[in-house]
Amino acid sequence: MVNGEPLHKPRLSLSALRVKLSAVGPRWLYPLPLVPFVTEFVETGALPTSVRGWLTEVVAGIVIAVLILKVLRQHELVVAQARTDALTGLWNRLVFREAIEVECKRALRARQPLSLVFIDLDHFKAINDRHGHARGDRVLQQLARAIELAIRIDVDRGFRLGGDEFALLLPASASVQSERVVQRIRDHCRQADPLWDAGLLAISAGIVEFDPQETTDMLILRADTAMYRDKAERRD
Repeated sequence: MVNGEPLHKPRLSLSALRVKLSAVGPRWLYPLPLVPFVTEFVETGALPTSVRGWLTEVVAGIVIAVLILKVLRQHELVVAQARTDALTGLWNRLVFREAIEVECKRALRARQPLSLVFIDLDHFKAINDRHGHARGDRVLQQLARAIELAIRIDVDRGFRLGGDEFALLLPASASVQSERVVQRIRDHCRQADPLWDAGLLAISAGIVEFDPQETTDMLILRADTAMYRDKAERRD
């Protein structure tokens, strides 16, 4: 069950629709280089018969193709910017909501574990107040880099949900494996900056495994609760 609906029921959410439309992109542009030839055929009833005529149509097609490539690159850039966090380069909250639905369905279908990890920076406000927001931004980037180094490429996914809140989706990973990932993140952070090594910065992490009987909102709530419990225990 995901978001209160049976997992086997075909359903296309708005977020899934956005993903499908983004994947399609401006594909209608692809045939446009053929327009000069089609226009020639419509106007004259035949393709060019002279070398000059062919060269004219080919050059026009090449110009159109170059313009199409430029438009496609711009489209890819806009899509990427809408789905990634500008400061850290991690996926953003929108992608997180899409991905957690997909991964919960996949975990149920494959009968494999799925771990969700919520991460929150400890003492981050004090760093901002004492050292300035530029240093705070650098800390966020250090944590994002540590996440990228600790997770499996093309399997796990890291997200910045906003502020100093991050999340990990770890398919085919039980809690034990997820705890090792979090420990690797802590180790990478300590190597990146003296503030981490001195204990002036730390992370709290809530690790939970997906229960096939729960919704994604319930899973998120459990991870959030576990993260705040870990934060409280660290303060004690």
